[in-house]
Amino acid sequence: MSQSDLAAIADLARRYYLGMVEGDEALLRGAFTPQARFQGMRDGQEVQRGLDEFVAMTKASAVPADPGGLDYEVVAIDLSGPVAVLKLSDLYLGRRYTDYLTLIRGADGWRIANKAFHAMETGHGRLED
Repeated sequence: MSQSDLAAIADLARRYYLGMVEGDEALLRGAFTPQARFQGMRDGQEVQRGLDEFVAMTKASAVPADPGGLDYEVVAIDLSGPVAVLKLSDLYLGRRYTDYLTLIRGADGWRIANKAFHAMETGHGRLED
């Protein structure tokens, strides 16, 4: 696992989280492959969507991010050549998410191909779709 790959994946995690919190379409579309899929569990219900739906949802729920108050952590990176799995823990709209992001390294660098997640209520903050 090269240091440059680790640094690039850490930067991708930051751009993903910041793009999600701020509803920044350019950051999100730069972080994901165009065919990315999103599937997970929230409030006991299965959630599935494509990139366009995910971007629209984040734009509708956007809040200005305080760079000092971003609440996400890279939990693990499992790298095998040009593919990797990034496990991320993050706070978003009053829920604590565990994200498993499948990454692909292409000509344009590391991008997220799929997102699987589990969301848990934190007991504070706003809860929205």
